[in-house]
Amino acid sequence: MARITIEDCLEVLDNAFDICALAGKRAKDLSAGAESTIDSKDKPTVIALREIAESKIDMNYFEISHKEKIESQLFGTEGINEEEIIDELSQHVSEDTSMHTSATEIADDNTDISKTNDDPDNEISENLKELESSETIKTD
Repeated sequence: MARITIEDCLEVLDNAFDICALAGKRAKDLSAGAESTIDSKDKPTVIALREIAESKIDMNYFEISHKEKIESQLFGTEGINEEEIIDELSQHVSEDTSMHTSATEIADDNTDISKTNDDPDNEISENLKELESSETIKTD
Protein backbone atom coordinates (compact mmCIF):
# COMPACT_ATOMS: atom_id res chain seq x y z
CA MET A 1 0.00 0.00 0.00
CA ALA A 2 1.52 3.24 -1.06
CA ARG A 3 -1.18 5.28 0.60
CA ILE A 4 -3.41 4.21 3.47
CA THR A 5 -6.93 5.52 4.02
CA ILE A 6 -9.87 4.77 6.26
CA GLU A 7 -11.48 3.00 3.30
CA ASP A 8 -8.67 0.43 3.42
CA CYS A 9 -9.42 -0.15 7.09
CA LEU A 10 -13.17 -0.53 6.46
CA GLU A 11 -12.43 -3.96 5.02
CA VAL A 12 -11.30 -5.03 8.50
CA LEU A 13 -13.59 -2.94 10.75
CA ASP A 14 -16.98 -1.91 9.44
CA ASN A 15 -17.42 1.24 11.52
CA ALA A 16 -15.51 4.40 10.51
CA PHE A 17 -15.89 5.91 13.98
CA ASP A 18 -14.30 2.82 15.57
CA ILE A 19 -11.45 3.03 13.08
CA CYS A 20 -10.81 6.70 13.89
CA ALA A 21 -10.98 6.12 17.65
CA LEU A 22 -8.72 3.07 17.45
CA ALA A 23 -6.23 4.76 15.12
CA GLY A 24 -6.14 7.86 17.34
CA LYS A 25 -5.49 5.82 20.48
CA ARG A 26 -2.85 3.72 18.77
CA ALA A 27 -1.16 6.80 17.27
CA LYS A 28 -0.96 8.42 20.72
CA ASP A 29 0.56 5.26 22.13
CA LEU A 30 3.06 5.07 19.28
CA SER A 31 4.03 8.70 19.88
CA ALA A 32 4.51 7.93 23.56
CA GLY A 33 6.98 5.17 22.72
CA ALA A 34 4.96 2.01 22.08
CA GLU A 35 6.52 -0.42 19.63
CA SER A 36 4.98 -0.80 16.20
CA THR A 37 3.80 -4.22 15.03
CA ILE A 38 4.89 -3.44 11.46
CA ASP A 39 8.12 -2.14 9.97
CA SER A 40 7.52 1.42 8.86
CA LYS A 41 9.17 4.79 9.11
CA ASP A 42 5.90 6.68 8.70
CA LYS A 43 4.22 9.01 11.17
CA PRO A 44 2.31 7.42 14.07
CA THR A 45 -1.12 8.05 12.49
CA VAL A 46 -0.15 6.31 9.27
CA ILE A 47 1.42 3.41 11.17
CA ALA A 48 -1.77 3.03 13.24
CA LEU A 49 -3.94 2.91 10.10
CA ARG A 50 -1.60 0.39 8.49
CA GLU A 51 -1.76 -1.83 11.59
CA ILE A 52 -5.56 -1.73 11.47
CA ALA A 53 -5.64 -2.49 7.73
CA GLU A 54 -3.29 -5.45 8.23
CA SER A 55 -5.37 -6.71 11.21
CA LYS A 56 -2.42 -6.32 13.57
CA ILE A 57 -4.64 -4.53 16.10
CA ASP A 58 -8.39 -4.64 16.68
CA MET A 59 -10.98 -3.26 19.08
CA ASN A 60 -9.50 -5.33 21.93
CA TYR A 61 -6.58 -2.92 21.83
CA PHE A 62 -8.52 -0.48 24.03
CA GLU A 63 -8.82 -3.02 26.85
CA ILE A 64 -5.24 -4.21 26.48
CA SER A 65 -3.88 -0.68 26.42
CA HIS A 66 -5.96 0.35 29.42
CA LYS A 67 -4.86 -2.71 31.41
CA GLU A 68 -1.19 -2.07 30.63
CA LYS A 69 -1.55 1.56 31.66
CA ILE A 70 -3.12 0.62 35.00
CA GLU A 71 -0.45 -2.01 35.67
CA SER A 72 2.33 0.46 34.94
CA GLN A 73 0.74 2.95 37.35
CA LEU A 74 0.31 0.32 40.05
CA PHE A 75 3.60 -1.46 39.72
CA GLY A 76 5.64 1.41 38.28
CA THR A 77 8.59 1.16 36.00
CA GLU A 78 10.86 -0.11 38.77
CA GLY A 79 10.17 -3.72 37.87
CA ILE A 80 8.10 -4.52 40.94
CA ASN A 81 5.97 -7.56 40.32
CA GLU A 82 2.69 -8.64 41.86
CA GLU A 83 4.29 -11.21 44.17
CA GLU A 84 6.51 -8.58 45.80
CA ILE A 85 3.49 -6.39 46.48
CA ILE A 86 1.56 -9.30 48.00
CA ASP A 87 4.53 -10.17 50.24
CA GLU A 88 4.82 -6.57 51.40
CA LEU A 89 1.10 -6.34 52.15
CA SER A 90 1.26 -9.63 54.06
CA GLN A 91 4.06 -8.24 56.21
CA HIS A 92 2.03 -5.12 56.97
CA VAL A 93 -0.98 -7.23 57.92
CA SER A 94 1.08 -9.44 60.23
CA GLU A 95 2.65 -6.35 61.84
CA ASP A 96 -0.80 -4.84 62.41
CA THR A 97 -2.01 -8.12 63.92
CA SER A 98 0.98 -8.36 66.27
CA MET A 99 0.52 -4.72 67.30
CA HIS A 100 -3.15 -5.42 68.05
CA THR A 101 -2.18 -8.47 70.09
CA SER A 102 0.41 -6.45 72.04
CA ALA A 103 -2.15 -3.73 72.75
CA THR A 104 -4.60 -6.34 74.01
CA GLU A 105 -1.95 -7.86 76.28
CA ILE A 106 -1.09 -4.42 77.67
CA ALA A 107 -4.77 -3.72 78.33
CA ASP A 108 -5.10 -7.07 80.12
CA ASP A 109 -2.02 -6.28 82.20
CA ASN A 110 -3.49 -2.92 83.14
CA THR A 111 -6.72 -4.50 84.34
CA ASP A 112 -4.70 -6.93 86.48
CA ILE A 113 -2.82 -3.99 87.98
CA SER A 114 -6.04 -2.12 88.70
CA LYS A 115 -7.38 -5.19 90.51
CA THR A 116 -4.27 -5.42 92.69
CA ASN A 117 -4.18 -1.68 93.25
CA ASP A 118 -4.47 -0.61 96.91
CA ASP A 119 -7.94 0.76 96.42
CA PRO A 120 -9.76 0.78 99.78
CA ASP A 121 -13.18 0.37 98.17
CA ASN A 122 -11.94 -2.65 96.27
CA GLU A 123 -10.52 -4.20 99.45
CA ILE A 124 -13.75 -3.60 101.33
CA SER A 125 -15.88 -5.21 98.67
CA GLU A 126 -13.56 -8.21 98.55
CA ASN A 127 -13.64 -8.55 102.34
CA LEU A 128 -17.43 -8.39 102.33
CA LYS A 129 -17.60 -11.13 99.75
CA GLU A 130 -15.30 -13.29 101.85
CA LEU A 131 -17.38 -12.70 104.98
CA GLU A 132 -20.61 -13.48 103.18
CA SER A 133 -19.22 -16.69 101.79
CA SER A 134 -17.87 -17.75 105.18
CA GLU A 135 -21.20 -16.99 106.89
CA THR A 136 -23.13 -19.04 104.36
CA ILE A 137 -20.81 -21.92 104.99
CA LYS A 138 -21.29 -21.68 108.81
CA THR A 139 -25.07 -21.57 108.55
CA ASP A 140 -25.26 -24.64 106.34
